[in-house]
Amino acid sequence: MSVQILIGNSVNPDADYITWTPSRCTISSTDGLNKRVVLQNVNAATGGQVVFKQHLTDPVSNSIELETGGSGDPVSFYIAGKFDRNTGIGHASIRDKDCIIAVIDRSSSAQIGSKALMVRVRKDANTLTPSERDRYLAAIVRLTQLGRYVDFQNMHTAQADPEIHRRSSFLVWHRAYLLDFERKLQEIDPSVTLPYWRFDKPAPNVFSGDFVGVPDRTGLIEFSNTNPLINWRPTIFGQGTGRIRRVPFFDTRNEKAAMVQNDEMETISLGSQFRIFRRMEGDPHGGAHLSFDGPVSEIDRAPADPLFFMLHANVDRLWAKWQWVMDGQRFDFSSQDAYPHQGNGNTGTAGEFGIGNFTDDTMWPWNGDFIAPRPTTGPRGTFPDSPIVQVPGLNPDLKSMIDYQGQHNLASNLCFAYDDVPFDHPGQVA
Repeated sequence: MSVQILIGNSVNPDADYITWTPSRCTISSTDGLNKRVVLQNVNAATGGQVVFKQHLTDPVSNSIELETGGSGDPVSFYIAGKFDRNTGIGHASIRDKDCIIAVIDRSSSAQIGSKALMVRVRKDANTLTPSERDRYLAAIVRLTQLGRYVDFQNMHTAQADPEIHRRSSFLVWHRAYLLDFERKLQEIDPSVTLPYWRFDKPAPNVFSGDFVGVPDRTGLIEFSNTNPLINWRPTIFGQGTGRIRRVPFFDTRNEKAAMVQNDEMETISLGSQFRIFRRMEGDPHGGAHLSFDGPVSEIDRAPADPLFFMLHANVDRLWAKWQWVMDGQRFDFSSQDAYPHQGNGNTGTAGEFGIGNFTDDTMWPWNGDFIAPRPTTGPRGTFPDSPIVQVPGLNPDLKSMIDYQGQHNLASNLCFAYDDVPFDHPGQVA
């Protein structure tokens, strides 16, 4: 190969993961010769596809023509996962590094190089391929074997309840919580993302022996023999290590979650200001939890059930879609319509006007603050790094979670996205 393409400035293959957000790339000649090249997708029936632009303000295109200097100096451009705005369909990857960029010599039409990467986004759990599903479940099993799954249970406890529920930071804190979980899974398998359960629609592929399991006549969950969770025994607070119990109050193959009243459109339409939209914590969020008997309906035991994380991924997706649907200001943390509490909270109190509920407040437990009114128990440790982006840092604050895609400020991109929430490119054409 006589050219080299880097995602960001890294030769680390762990950095070759993108979302719908533009990622800065460089191309350079490796043989000292000047070249005019065309970059384009290698056509594939399925899998990841990208769009290109040379400058951030350019419209996106399915290919791009660039000239590499003979000096070997890198030439910058941007790529992003391809999202067809006409159909609402994104071209995300279904396996690791299935997105191939071909480098075509303009004069000879010969391919002189390529770059493999992954358009890695969170997807509807009901639509996952068997391979995507099993990679996700296997990563959960491995996380448990490493003794790290229980950390997420220790964050979501009865004592932590006032810190993470029934106040504005509910959505913000849980976004950080999910991202922490996802990054831990990606340390095990970088091709994994956190799928979401659309609880306002039937999801027969989710509630199966191959995925989150089905209850026996006593309510204990059974898995198929090929499910990575077949021998999985998580810690269930107050019970010890054992099988999950989950009894649905609805027909999981043909019905939506029983206690969910507001569907997606009704949720997004709750209000144009965050202080009103946050009422979705009650419904559909609370309704989804209460559609079952078992740990998933209990605050201090819910994360023991793997369904919990997919439920909350959908809650976060609904917030993300609300942010996108309303307008760009919903990604601007300095706008009170995007988040009502600016600055710092009162360090001596909890609740709506206390510490942990304002944009400049750092978030427990990643800040290491275990002094009341913060929860006094929980896992010790900072927020996990990413090989791709430098945000939100080791001790994230609330505002770092708001512009998660970098819509308002590209440097805020947390490098996760949802399959049906696009990035708005100026002058987008593809």
